Amino acid sequence: MNDAPKPVRVAVGLWLAIAVFVLFTTIGLWFQRGEIERMSGRPSGDVTNFLVALTVVGVLFAALYGWLTRNFLRRKNWARVAVSFVAIAHMLWLLIVGTSPATLVTLLLICVAIVFTWQSAAAQWVAEVREK
Repeated sequence: MNDAPKPVRVAVGLWLAIAVFVLFTTIGLWFQRGEIERMSGRPSGDVTNFLVALTVVGVLFAALYGWLTRNFLRRKNWARVAVSFVAIAHMLWLLIVGTSPATLVTLLLICVAIVFTWQSAAAQWVAEVREK
């Protein structure tokens, strides 16, 4: 990563930060389980099923971000494209599930990460491998 231009380093940092933030947010929801039950008025089993679904999706997104970021660092252009599509799917998922301060932070981080991922310096850096 030492030879990567600044936009690539920033993008990689943001993608990894998003992955970690998603995991911490998901863990935080489990600590708020009682509050979620009280606010939703749903039975305990329904809240548990909801949290399990959110956990599975959160871990899936975090794993995809980690794996795709690793491949992006290996100068794989397909990973740059794929992480962008995963991010768009993640954004849609967040908007469907509902907004919260954590959701808004995640959406902002994703937008900034996409911008850095698609800067011309990042494209040139990935393209250098194909030229050699």
